[in-house]
Amino acid sequence: MLTFHGSVELKAQRIAQVRAHRLADQLVHGQYWRDGKGCAIACTIHSGRHEDYEPELGIPVELAYEEDNIFESLPNGQSLMWPERFLEAIPVGVDLRATHVNKRYVLALLTDETRGWIRLIKGAESLKLAHEVVAHLKQRVREPSPTAAPEAVRRLAYRAFLVNLVDQVDLVDRADRACLDYRDYLAYLAGRAYDYLDDLDDDLDYRAEILLEVLAASAPSTSSASLAAAGERG
Repeated sequence: MLTFHGSVELKAQRIAQVRAHRLADQLVHGQYWRDGKGCAIACTIHSGRHEDYEPELGIPVELAYEEDNIFESLPNGQSLMWPERFLEAIPVGVDLRATHVNKRYVLALLTDETRGWIRLIKGAESLKLAHEVVAHLKQRVREPSPTAAPEAVRRLAYRAFLVNLVDQVDLVDRADRACLDYRDYLAYLAGRAYDYLDDLDDDLDYRAEILLEVLAASAPSTSSASLAAAGERG
């Protein structure tokens, strides 16, 4: 599955489409496609079906969910530009799953020197588990057939630490996508993460910026270097 099905024209058309909706004041929060208006997803594919990102645009469904989550959480001024910035950052003709984009995104969220979540974790046990997650993700980026997730990773998910992100990583390796049905429950658990991430800023601007950086680094000319960097980060 290649992004924009290898078509520069398709990418340009969808960017122009969401820009036109923004300029016409048709890009709105909290609404899928209705009466010519809608959210980031709606204005990109004219429906509320996140899974349509794959057949229409060659973009993994889990990234559609993340684009949606960020759009709904950003302040209005930033959110209106978000769909364009998201599409612009995605290179044309790349298999994002083959570049381990989800794993690299989670690694960046955890280990970025100035914005990473690991620096905010309180408690030796939670910090130890977080580092185990980082080690596991690095292994999965490096190896074609890595070992199964350690028990620590599963315990970490049950404890509600980065539950939604751990779920996203699992999605790329599972043929059965039924786990998407549990997203509401996972969101509830993730909402309890303040027990482990004291002082985490609710503003998702940093999360948006990291996603854009990881997507841009998936371009063919830089993907090999970015994969190597992801394996060494942290």
